[in-house]
Amino acid sequence: MTIFRYALLRAIRNPLTLIATYLLPVVLILIPSLWEDGAFISGFAFLAILVMSSAYLSSLSILTDKADGAVLRILAAPVTMRRYLTENLFACMVPLFAQISLISILGAILYDWSLTLSLAVFLCYTVLTLASVTMAFAWHCLFKGAEGNIAGFSMVLFLTAFLGGMTFPVEVFPGPLQYVGAVFPAYWAMRGLDVVQELGTVSGEYWLAIAAMLLFAIAYLLYGGKRRIV
Repeated sequence: MTIFRYALLRAIRNPLTLIATYLLPVVLILIPSLWEDGAFISGFAFLAILVMSSAYLSSLSILTDKADGAVLRILAAPVTMRRYLTENLFACMVPLFAQISLISILGAILYDWSLTLSLAVFLCYTVLTLASVTMAFAWHCLFKGAEGNIAGFSMVLFLTAFLGGMTFPVEVFPGPLQYVGAVFPAYWAMRGLDVVQELGTVSGEYWLAIAAMLLFAIAYLLYGGKRRIV
C-alpha cells in the first residue's frame, strides 16, 4: 500500500473529517438564505471555515506519525522524507477537492450560478485548500505531540474567522485593523469571492487574491520543509 493511499484511507475514515468535509458543506449549500446577495454571514464564509478545519483534521496523521514514532519506521524503508510529505499532503487535498467540486456543481444547479461564478468559486477554494493544507503542515511541524496543538490551532482558526471577514465584514473594524486579517489566506479568499460575486466576473483584484494565497502556500511549504518532522 502506498503512503498516499494509506494516508487517504486514514483521512476519510475519521468521522470528524467526514462530517466537516462532506456533511456540513452539503447542509450549508441547502440553506438558501446563506447564499443570497447581501447575506450578513454568507455560505461562502462558512465554507471557508470548513475548508480550513477539514485541512487541519485531514493532516493530523502527520502529527500522529511523528508522535508515535511511525515516521522513523516509514523512513527506515526506501522512502524519502520528500515522498512521505508530498503523498500525505496530496492525500489531505483529495477529499477537499471533491468537496469543492460538489459545492460548485450544487451551487450552479440550486442557485443558477453562472459558469464564470462556479469556476471562480472552484478555483478560489482549491487554492485556499492548498494554502490551508500547507498551513496545517507547517503548524504540525511546531509540535512534537498533540498537547497544545489542537487548542492553538483553534485559536488561529478563531482569529482567522474574526479578522478575515468571515464572521463580520472587515469594514466594521476601525482603520488599520481592517487589514490585520491579510496575514491569513482566508482573508484573501473572501476578497476574491466578494469581488466575483459583486462584478459577476473575475478581475485583477480576484487574481491578486489567488496570487496571495499561492504565496502563502509556498511560504508554509518552505517553512515546514526546513523543520525537522522526526
